[in-house]
Amino acid sequence: MPFLCLVLKRLIYIVCGSLTLFVLLVACSTHKNTPLSRSVQGFKARYNTYFNGNEAYKEGRQLQEQGNKDNFTELIPLYVTGNKGTVKIGSGNFDRAVEKSQKTIKTHSITVRPEWNKSRPKTAKDRIWLSQKEYNPFLWRAWFLMGEAQFRKGEYMEAASTFAYIQRLYFSKPNLVARARLLEARCYAEMEWFYDAEDLITRAQRDSFPSNLEPLKASVLADIQLRQKQYPEAILNIEKALKAELRSLPKARMYLLLGQLYHRIGHDPEAYRYFKKVIRMNPPYELEFNARIQMSEAMSKNQSKQMIRKLKMMAKNPKNKEYLDQVYYAIGNIYVSKGDTTHAIWAYKDGVEKSTRNGIEKGVVLLHLGQLYWGREKFVDAQRCYSQAFGLLDKDHDSYKEVDERSKILDELLPFASAVELQDSLQMMARLDSVTRMEKIKKTIEELKKKEKEEEKKSAEANNPQTNRGNQQQGGANARQNAANRNAQPAAVWYFYNPTAVAAGKSEFERKWGKRELTDDWRRNNKTVLNDFNEEELSDSLKAVQDSIAAVEDSIYQANKGKKQTRAEKDSIKQEEYANDPHRPEYYLKDIPFTEEQMAASNAALVEGLYGSAIIYKDRMDNFPLAERTFQRILLNFPDFQQMDEVYYNMFQLYSRIGRKDDAEDYKQRLIAEYPDNEHGKLISDPNFEFKGRYGKQIEDSVYQDTYDAFKFSDYQTVLRNSQEMAQEYPEGANRARFMFLEALSKLEMGDREHFMADLRTIVEKYPQSSVSELAGLYVKGLKEGRLLQGGKFEMGSIWERRRGLFDDADSLANDSTFSLEKNTNFVFVIAYERDAVDENQLLYELARYNFTAFTVRNFDISSEKGDGIDMMQVRTFLSYDEAYIYLHRLLNNDDMAFKLQGLKCFIISEENLKKLMKGLSFADYFDFYDEHFDRVGSLRISEDAPSSLDEPTELPEPVEEEEMDDEDWEDDNYIF
Repeated sequence: MPFLCLVLKRLIYIVCGSLTLFVLLVACSTHKNTPLSRSVQGFKARYNTYFNGNEAYKEGRQLQEQGNKDNFTELIPLYVTGNKGTVKIGSGNFDRAVEKSQKTIKTHSITVRPEWNKSRPKTAKDRIWLSQKEYNPFLWRAWFLMGEAQFRKGEYMEAASTFAYIQRLYFSKPNLVARARLLEARCYAEMEWFYDAEDLITRAQRDSFPSNLEPLKASVLADIQLRQKQYPEAILNIEKALKAELRSLPKARMYLLLGQLYHRIGHDPEAYRYFKKVIRMNPPYELEFNARIQMSEAMSKNQSKQMIRKLKMMAKNPKNKEYLDQVYYAIGNIYVSKGDTTHAIWAYKDGVEKSTRNGIEKGVVLLHLGQLYWGREKFVDAQRCYSQAFGLLDKDHDSYKEVDERSKILDELLPFASAVELQDSLQMMARLDSVTRMEKIKKTIEELKKKEKEEEKKSAEANNPQTNRGNQQQGGANARQNAANRNAQPAAVWYFYNPTAVAAGKSEFERKWGKRELTDDWRRNNKTVLNDFNEEELSDSLKAVQDSIAAVEDSIYQANKGKKQTRAEKDSIKQEEYANDPHRPEYYLKDIPFTEEQMAASNAALVEGLYGSAIIYKDRMDNFPLAERTFQRILLNFPDFQQMDEVYYNMFQLYSRIGRKDDAEDYKQRLIAEYPDNEHGKLISDPNFEFKGRYGKQIEDSVYQDTYDAFKFSDYQTVLRNSQEMAQEYPEGANRARFMFLEALSKLEMGDREHFMADLRTIVEKYPQSSVSELAGLYVKGLKEGRLLQGGKFEMGSIWERRRGLFDDADSLANDSTFSLEKNTNFVFVIAYERDAVDENQLLYELARYNFTAFTVRNFDISSEKGDGIDMMQVRTFLSYDEAYIYLHRLLNNDDMAFKLQGLKCFIISEENLKKLMKGLSFADYFDFYDEHFDRVGSLRISEDAPSSLDEPTELPEPVEEEEMDDEDWEDDNYIF
């Protein structure tokens, strides 16, 4: 009986406990909004999914900070995410953090308003509390975690959208709004939207700004100021932000950055102090090493010898073998600061030659070496440096545009400058006596052999695993760890996954071929189809020549087959081998001009090189003193130069540009007197020459517009008359090729096909870089394919009526050339414009900026599409016609955007119809279809306040079932009530 009572008593406890548990679970549902439900859901959010996401985020952040590779030859970024390679590290952890944040929000969000006792009057504070959109007191942390993880991944647009949505969601909590604004401003700074970033910081400060956010504000401001090169202001804010940084590695980086900034503005004692702080923190070896290097640079300028001695000692340390490029770069910088460019060049050359890594550090050394060579007018050496640096520097590098522009100029100059250098050297060798000449040749051969031995030794060391292991053991703990990480990587890596190999390959390609676009027939500089004018005749004649050569080679082979070589033939073969061997004197003697004929050929090559170089010095480099010296050398040493009239004209131009009017007049009179038939002479002898030079472009532009209008109205006689008059008045005008093109088309329309083809050939040969050169080729191609109208006239039409491509018979679209009426499908918003009509980068910026401000909870992809004369900017993806139409309506009703989009064609189109547009239909076809069936002009009226799916946040993914922990397990194992 007592036993039965005990069992019944326990049974009662179990039933009561179960009932209590059931009541609590129902009461704590997200569909209820009570103090208990808010506390329970906040507790569950914190210690379940959010905990796992936060741990993943912290692990990813640690991986980023440890794997970050800074370029210490320049200012390092304040945030490690400023390095492009770093944002790829830990992405899996950040993806997990985003996923867990989204699951936390979806599972534990409380949006139901609490019940209110109507008998109790509402205060202003109560009204604010009741108006909020989220009642889970913990959930704001999940939103911030998601934004931080997106920022760490380099998804700045998505992160900015998240922080913007936080401001709307938690509008009643000023502290959270201020924090979100600062973090959104940080995202804008990464995208270089500085005005918007500063505006957000100003708005954050206007409200009640909590003091605990001062370090974050200082950090964000410092990042903006660094990117705008406002270094004194950035220093003050970094020093404020340092007070809140507790982790050692980020703190050491900030100390190093402060040292760099103080050194940059000339406060070397302060720079030295901060570099010393870095070393005292015992950071990773690479950070410590670079702090020591830059500390040497920050020493007093009077101690330059001591600084260089210290750096050379660092270069001898086996631990620093991997960083020799940086050591010699620092030595070169010290010499530059003293004005000793000769020793600086030697130091930079050592840095390039001893570099063991083809990375950004080597690229910076090559950049500075190229700049010194450029300043010394050693352009052949400068071209070699710039061409290598171009493949190693990132497109966002401050000097990338300089390297790109100078590389293009030097690519043009190199053939001429190399010819001058070579012929000067050969002629100098020819003037030496035989003994001195042979001594110089022997010395050159010895240096070549010595260099080859050094390269063989380096190659053997690089391929010797024993040597590598020995170097790694001497490298210290950090060097050993780096070597272990490298050895842990797979031995065989695909070429394009190896950035070093890709950079080296790119540099070698550009050295050989120059800069080429990724297109078909990339080897051709001029790919116009006019090369096919005489395609059949050329192919037949080429085939005949090839057959002839093959027959001759075959007959020679048959004649010599089995025949024994004579002694003279063997000596001849050996002599030819010696002449091609750079280790033999014959190799250097073969090109030296000893005879009068050889000297004449050398002088011809020399004067051509001088003339080509002088033109580039004057027109491309604006180096007028060098251009003057080069032209004067031609005038002095080569008075019989065939293009002396062009030399006179260029000297007239040069002296006119630098204000030496008397000298300019002298060469003008020489040109007119000695070459009366020269076109340039006739041009500058015109009494209205100065007037035409000042106002000619405007006059020519105006006449061209009239001529184009006349062509559109089929007034071909006016076109011919205007073109011929402009050829006489402005033979070198900017629109000369365009006038010729309209003249050629007018002749075609008048039935003169022969002169049409001849004129287009002239356009391509004389103006290959003109925009109409490519178009001329397209017309000829169309004419060959039989695209004629009745009466034999060519189908010109509007560019918007041009078919973008011909249907392929095998293409499924060939049987369906009509547009679809379907509305419930994905749509695209398109801005179409004629090529070069707008600044595409600016348009992209304005469009992205509008999307962020107008649709903070939706992310749109923006892409550009090149076409045949018409380019497009596309915004996608809209889930239906209605969404796309609302977007179009709001955009065009925004006064600022409507003004910026004036003259551009904005429309919406389904993805299916866009494919048809790209496959053979014209824009005019689609506009006619749209006007008939839809509403392109926007007559439908939409209320600005009407809610739309565009204003709703992207749907959060469904919670993923996990093995580690879910809500049911939590309630079984962690029940605390």
